[in-house]
Amino acid sequence: MLSFVHSHSFVRRFFTVGMLPIAIGVAGIYVVASILIAIFLFVFGGKPDRHIRLALMLLWYLIMELVGVLTALILWVVTMFGFTMSSDRSQSVHAVVQYLWVASILGGAEIFLRTKVNFPNKVTFGSGPFIIAAQHSSFFDALIPTILIGKYSRNVIPRHVLKSDLLLSPSLDIYGNRLPNQFVNRGSKNSEREVDGVRRLANDLGSDALVIFPEGTFRTQDRYERIMQKITLSDPDRAERVRGLKYLLPIKPGGLLAMVNASPESDLYLVAHRGFEAFGSFKKIFANIPFTDPVEMYIKQIPSEIIPNETGECLRFIDFEWLALDKWLESRVVSDASTS
Repeated sequence: MLSFVHSHSFVRRFFTVGMLPIAIGVAGIYVVASILIAIFLFVFGGKPDRHIRLALMLLWYLIMELVGVLTALILWVVTMFGFTMSSDRSQSVHAVVQYLWVASILGGAEIFLRTKVNFPNKVTFGSGPFIIAAQHSSFFDALIPTILIGKYSRNVIPRHVLKSDLLLSPSLDIYGNRLPNQFVNRGSKNSEREVDGVRRLANDLGSDALVIFPEGTFRTQDRYERIMQKITLSDPDRAERVRGLKYLLPIKPGGLLAMVNASPESDLYLVAHRGFEAFGSFKKIFANIPFTDPVEMYIKQIPSEIIPNETGECLRFIDFEWLALDKWLESRVVSDASTS
C-alpha cells in the first residue's frame, strides 16, 4: 500500500494534503488537552510544560505544511499554471521558499522545544558547484544542509538525495519534485537504478549544490553490526578500515561516489554535528523536552583537486575522512562527559 502511495503522486497528494486540516484540528485539540495535563502534572510534581511544548511544535509544523502547500499553489498560478515552472527564475524562487520553509521548522523547534543550533560564524561555499555529505542521526538534522546553503550561499540551488518516505510530507513532496531532487527507496532491489538517479542530479549542475546523507539512516548498534557484516563479506579490507567508527555508520558508497565522479570539479563538504541524537525518535524527543544542550556543528571542506579519481582510491580517501568526522564526534562526547 505504502509503495503504491509513493509511486502515484496524485493519490499521494490527495491523501496527504486532504489530511492536513484534520491533522491541524487534532493538534489543536492536543494543545488544549496539554494545558489540562500540565495543570495535573504541576499539582503532582511532574514536568508541566512538556506536553504543551510538544503540542505547540506539532501544531506549528502542520501549520507550516499548510502554508507551504498554499504558497506552492500561488507559485503554480504565477508560473502560468506550471508552464514556466522549470525557468531559472522559478527555480530560484522555489529554492528560496524551500529554505524559508525549512528554516521555519527549525525555528519552531528553537521556540517550542528550546533547541539551540550553533551554526558556524562563517562558511565559505563559494558560488558552486559543491557537494555536501552530511551525518544523519535524527529527524531534524535533515534540515541542516538546506539551511547552511540558504544562509551562506543564497544563489545556490540544492539538489538533494532524500528518502522516499519524506514524500508523505506535502510540502517536501511538492517542492522536492519541482526542484531537481532525487527521492530514493532504501528498500529497492534495484540499487543501480537508484544510483543512476543520483548520478543524473549532476547533469547540467552549473553552480548548484548536491546534498546527500551517505549513511542512509540513523545509527543504532544493530544497524552498525548488520552493515559491518555485509561489508566484511563483500570487501574485507574496507571492513577493517571502517571498523573504528563509534558514532557514525559507514557510508553507502554508491550515491556519494556517483556524485563525486559526475561532478569532479566540485569541492566536497563533510558535515557532522553533536546534539541532534536526542531527536532520533518521538520517544527521545518527548523524554528530552525542553532541550538544554546546544547542537554543535563541524564542517570540513575537501578541495576537489585532492580527491582521487579512481573509484577504489576515492572510497578509501572518503572513508578516512569519515573516520576523522567520527573522531571529532568522539572528542565532543568526551568533552561533554568531562564537563558533566
